[in-house]
Amino acid sequence: MKPALIVHGGCGTPPAGEEAARNAACERAADAGWDVLRAGGSAVDAAEAAVRALEDEPILNAGTGAYLQADGVARLDASIMASDARAGAVAQVPNLKNPVRLARYLLEQDAHVMLSGQEALQLALRLGHPPAVVATPSKIAYWQENLKAQYVALDYAAMGADWKAENPRRLGTVGCVALDGQGRLAAATSTGGTGQCYPGRVGDTPVIGAGTYCTPRVGVSMTGVGERVMVLLSAKRLADLVADGRTGEQAAATVIADLDRVNGAAGLIALTADGAFVAHRNTPFMASARRI
Repeated sequence: MKPALIVHGGCGTPPAGEEAARNAACERAADAGWDVLRAGGSAVDAAEAAVRALEDEPILNAGTGAYLQADGVARLDASIMASDARAGAVAQVPNLKNPVRLARYLLEQDAHVMLSGQEALQLALRLGHPPAVVATPSKIAYWQENLKAQYVALDYAAMGADWKAENPRRLGTVGCVALDGQGRLAAATSTGGTGQCYPGRVGDTPVIGAGTYCTPRVGVSMTGVGERVMVLLSAKRLADLVADGRTGEQAAATVIADLDRVNGAAGLIALTADGAFVAHRNTPFMASARRI
């Protein structure tokens, strides 16, 4: 089996002139994952390596570059799944540079699938994962520039209305799907969520079957408006369609059409067991890169 790998850096409408920088960040992350596969590493190793590299890119919305929630805190979500049905996920973890590392730890333990909040952070610290302030100057400036009265007051109804109006233009989430030389697949996704959202908001990224899913036939990583992706369980929907005989392209087109019907701005990457790449979106832009 020939190894293959695809990564994404989030979909949406980027600030003018940022497209090249976002694609370059994806190229660097693809190199990190590809180095693992070329050395004989597993799909899980490669997916983790690529997503860790994406989390280290300040321009992207994950890890280091995460958006701040309405209360000015960055809380991180991540997940990873292997084609043998092992999975790990973390939700709303503050001050952690690479949340996908902790998700990988949970996958390897194969006991609990998801941990959240301060307890997840404490486990990461016990494991020696470095804490970090995950707020770049640009993301702090974005929060300050959009610090409206409803956010200061934590007026949830007004915050929700504002979020629904603004969110489709933002870019969020990074991910990778990898296929190794043994024919094994893995998918991983990580995000800082959406800016100015309710404190503690959880999107699709850490939900296995929503933002990330992987079977022996296909791996999927989603990006976009997480609330819409989550209620449709979009990643598993794609995998189920492939299991029913659709090609990856056909399944992806159906999933994006489903999201269109619920006003869900979204994108996805997928990789099938035969090495076929898939990348679909209904937004103006989605950064990506691939290796084969």
